[in-house]
Amino acid sequence: MVRYLVLVTGLASVAYAFPAFNVPNSVNVDGDTCPVMDRSGLMCPVLCVRDFNNCPDLIQPSECPAGEQLCDDGACYDSCDNVENPCLCGMFASDFDVLYKACPSYSTSVTVKQYNPSTKQEQIEFACAQTWGLVSRNATFGSDTSVALWATNETATTMWNECPLAAEPKLSFTETVCLAFYGIIGAEVLLYLLWHAYKSIRERHAAQMRRVCSQLPKTQVSPSVASDKQYEKGVVQSGPSSIDVPMSDATVSASQLPAGSMLLRGYKNDIAGLFMYGLTLLSTAGWIALLMIIVLDYYGKVKGGVAYGLLANSNDSMSVFIFVWHLAAIWLIAMLACKRRLRNYFRIECSLPQARVVQVEERQEE
Repeated sequence: MVRYLVLVTGLASVAYAFPAFNVPNSVNVDGDTCPVMDRSGLMCPVLCVRDFNNCPDLIQPSECPAGEQLCDDGACYDSCDNVENPCLCGMFASDFDVLYKACPSYSTSVTVKQYNPSTKQEQIEFACAQTWGLVSRNATFGSDTSVALWATNETATTMWNECPLAAEPKLSFTETVCLAFYGIIGAEVLLYLLWHAYKSIRERHAAQMRRVCSQLPKTQVSPSVASDKQYEKGVVQSGPSSIDVPMSDATVSASQLPAGSMLLRGYKNDIAGLFMYGLTLLSTAGWIALLMIIVLDYYGKVKGGVAYGLLANSNDSMSVFIFVWHLAAIWLIAMLACKRRLRNYFRIECSLPQARVVQVEERQEE
């Protein structure tokens, strides 16, 4: 089961929502390749520097008013104690070889010539570097901007504040909720096996307690008395009344009954069986509740308003939902298929005088 869940999760984690065999909108109505257009209105990323004097003139920090001081985010405050440095990207200053400071944000947008979405970030950075005078106006995209990419071990004068994406939490399938699921399923399987073994032992002589009787008045059918030939042909023996006659040790199903005969099987309640029947009903509701919990966790309604608080991330959440949905569907289909015999399965078969319930079986003609 765990291996199947891991497989489903792995398949979901390598899915990409991009066209595999074509590039959309790459040609016009005449089939000619569309020209690459310029893109305006793009905002520059923050530039990190070793010293504020390294900031380009267009984004030099302004002089702070009296009583305020320039902090590492490029703005002035009364105190820098609780000011977050964007260049640290949420890490500690001790994690870096050189402590960088952030130049003030550039409030004016830039235009990228021959905009290509596949190299969007690099083109924006190049356009910003040109605007700030870090790159010659005659330079073309791909030229060295002398601005380094963000890294904890970087020592260049300037670097782009491109914080790395936070590592997406992964479901290890050893979390508390997963262990609880394994434990509950394992315990239920064990209980059902124990009940089946217990029921089999208690019903080891049940075949001898069953009765075959005729629906016709004053007739009876006795597999223990009738010859094999008579039984196969469905011979009905005359008698004083329609009383029951014990069966032989051979188990007879409803499909083997002679025409016009019924198989009577008595059942009585058992405390263990009542418990198992209640567990079955509770398990049916439990599958539905589990699906609801997964959906609520998807929307952050389970663990402190945090989305995927139980199942780590979107991919794992969807994979677990699909897996649980299939298990729940199998369980519900099995319950519907067995609903007529389910209650008696959790009773003990006994002789008719001791029975609280009598199950009547009749052969259905095709």
